Amino acid sequence: MTNGKKRRNKHSSSLRDEMLSEFSTSDIETKREVPVMTRLDGNLVQLLDILVKLDIFKSRSEAVAAIVEKTLLSQLDKFELLKKQIAKLEEIQDTAKDIALDVMKG
Repeated sequence: MTNGKKRRNKHSSSLRDEMLSEFSTSDIETKREVPVMTRLDGNLVQLLDILVKLDIFKSRSEAVAAIVEKTLLSQLDKFELLKKQIAKLEEIQDTAKDIALDVMKG
C-alpha cells in the first residue's frame, strides 16, 4: 500500500468516525431489524453515494439509517408529545365507535 493510500485510509477512517458521532446518537452498528423501502430523488442518491465513496458510511442504507436516526431522535420530546396526543385520539375514536354501534343496534 502506498503512503498516499495509507494516509487516505487513515483520514477516511477518522472522518467516518467523526461523521458517525455527528450523525448517530447510538452505535450505528446496532441491529436494524425492520427493513424500510423508499424511493429517493436521484440528486439525494448522489449525495448518499458521495458519503459512501468517502468511506463515511459503508452503504447507502447505513447513511440513510444514520440520518433518519439523527433527525428523529433530535426531536424525540416532540414525538413523545405526539404519541400522547395519538393515544387520546384513539380513545376518542374507540368511544365514538362504541356510540355508533349502540346507535346501529337501535
